[in-house]
Amino acid sequence: MELNVKIIVQETSQGVFTQLPYGQTISVGEAQQSWQIVELWSDADLKKIGVYRVAPATAPDGYKIASTTIKRVDGVVTQVAMTERLPPPVLKASARQLRLAMNALGLRDEIEEYVASQSRDVQDSWQWTTEFDMNHPFVIGCAEQLNKSEAELVALFTLAQGIE
Repeated sequence: MELNVKIIVQETSQGVFTQLPYGQTISVGEAQQSWQIVELWSDADLKKIGVYRVAPATAPDGYKIASTTIKRVDGVVTQVAMTERLPPPVLKASARQLRLAMNALGLRDEIEEYVASQSRDVQDSWQWTTEFDMNHPFVIGCAEQLNKSEAELVALFTLAQGIE
């Protein structure tokens, strides 16, 4: 169920917008308007007095909103978000869980071949590490070499964490 929540803003001077708190009386020049106008009037009528209903900005997957501003974009009053990337998820799994998850996803042979082609230090890390962190450089490097996306890595570790 999608909510039709809107931000109510008033243009106080050319290109300068102020968000109005819910229920606040709206000043238009010398006149005072009741808050109910935002519920009863059309967008066209509100526009005549410099009041706008604006859809809240959303962040794309993998990002969060750091700040917002209201401005006209192609003639439409819009909330514009400045976003920043979310930190990668911290997922850990035991060596056993990870190997069983790789078996289930059909990735084990490909990964074992990659590890066998690497230095003895990498092979020792693979053999003797008891818990793997998804963000460890060894894991990230392996994923990059095998052209695995972050989503595939998350899926592997998520599956691994569910194995008892």
